[in-house]
Amino acid sequence: MQNNAKKQISRPKKCQKQRNLRDKNNCNSVNLKSNQAACQQEQTTTKKVKNEKTISLIMIEEIPFTQNRIQQLNSQKQENLICEQFSKDLYSFTVNNLLEDNQDNESDTLIEFMRQQVKFEEIYSYQKNYLKNQNEIQSHMVAILFDWLIEVAHSFHFKRETFYLSINYIERFLHRQPNISITKFQFLGVVAIFTAHKCEEIYPKALKDFHRLIQDQYTIKDMEEMEVSILKCLDFRMNPNTPIFWLNYYTKLWDEFIITKELNVLFKDKTNQSYYRYRELVQLFDVCLIDYKYKKNEKLTALSLIYLVIAKSLQIFQDYRTIAISQLEIINFFYSNHEYNLLFRQFIKQSDLYLNFDKKIEYEDLKDVVFETTKYFILRFDNTLPRVLLNNQELIDELQHEELLSFQTYNRNTIKTINLLLQSQQ
Repeated sequence: MQNNAKKQISRPKKCQKQRNLRDKNNCNSVNLKSNQAACQQEQTTTKKVKNEKTISLIMIEEIPFTQNRIQQLNSQKQENLICEQFSKDLYSFTVNNLLEDNQDNESDTLIEFMRQQVKFEEIYSYQKNYLKNQNEIQSHMVAILFDWLIEVAHSFHFKRETFYLSINYIERFLHRQPNISITKFQFLGVVAIFTAHKCEEIYPKALKDFHRLIQDQYTIKDMEEMEVSILKCLDFRMNPNTPIFWLNYYTKLWDEFIITKELNVLFKDKTNQSYYRYRELVQLFDVCLIDYKYKKNEKLTALSLIYLVIAKSLQIFQDYRTIAISQLEIINFFYSNHEYNLLFRQFIKQSDLYLNFDKKIEYEDLKDVVFETTKYFILRFDNTLPRVLLNNQELIDELQHEELLSFQTYNRNTIKTINLLLQSQQ
C-alpha cells in the first residue's frame, strides 16, 4: 500500500515535470522566433539608417531584458517617425500658406528689416573727429595702425568683418577715452583685433599669438586687463553693423538689379572678372576708411565706389589717374544724362536705400562723395589671392563663393597712396 501510494505521488510529479519541460521548450521556441524577428528587423533598420550601431546577437542572448528594450526602442522610433512626419506636414502646410499670403510683401519686409538695421546703428554712433580728444595721436598714425591691422588680419587669415570690427572698437574707444598715450596706441590695436576675432572668427587663435605682435612690451595679463577696459568703455556693445556689412549688401542688391538688364557687370558672380572687380572695390573701400582725413558716411562711400568701379569696368573714362587729379571730367559726367547714370538712378530708387532711419538715399546724395573718392583711384591694385588660398585649390573648391570673397587681403600700396594724397594737398 505504501509503495502504491509513493507511485501515485511520484506519478503526478513526473507529469508535472513533463508539462514544465514542454512549456519551457515552447517558451524557448517562442523566444527564439521573437529574437530572430527582432534581429531581422534590426538588420533591416540598420541597412536603412546610416551610422546606426547594430545590436549584437550575443548581447541578445546574454541580457535577459534586451528583448523588451528592443521592443520599446522600436515602438519609440515608430512614434518619433510619426511625430516627425506630422510636424513636417504641419510645417510645410504653414510655410506654404505663409508664402502664399506674404509673397507680395516679401520685398517690403526686407526693406523694413534694413530700415531697422539703420535704426539699430544709433546705439553705436560716434563722432568721426575722435582725434580732437587726443593730444599725442595724429591722423597719419591712425592710418599706419589701421594698415598694419589689415596686414595682421591677412596673415592670420581673418575675415574683413574682423578687421572692421577692430576699427570700430578703436575709434569708439578713442572717442570716449581722451589723451591715450602714443606708447599704448599699437597695444590698443592688438587687443582690439584680438577681441574682434573672438566675436567673428570660427577658429579663434590663442592670446599668445597676439602677444608676439607687441614684442613682449606688455604681458598677457596687461592684454587681459586692456580687453576688460575696452569692453567696459564700450558698454559691452560689440556687434555693430560694420561698413563692410553695408558694402556687401549694396553689391548684392546691384547684382540682383542688373541681372535682368543687358549690362553684365556683376560683383559676386563666379567669374574671374567679377572677383577682380570686387577685390578692387574692397581695396578702395579700405584705403578710404583708414584715411582719417576722409571721413564721410560709410553707406554713401560704399555706393559711390560701386558707381565708380562699374564706370571703370564699362570703360566710360579712359584714364582714372587723370580723373583723380583734376576731377573735372567726373563732375561733368555725373550730371549728364548718360545711359549709365539713368541706370544707376533707377538702381538707387528701386533699392529703396536709407541713409538714416527716416531719410532715403537719393542719387544726388552721392555727388560730393563721388568727387572725393575719385582721388583714391591712384591706388595700384593687388589681385593676388589671400594667403590662405595660395596653392590650395582644394580649399577653394570646398568654400562657398561668399566665404571665398570674405577673406581680408593686404595691399602694400595703401600707405603710399595716402602719403601721396597728403603731399598733393600741402
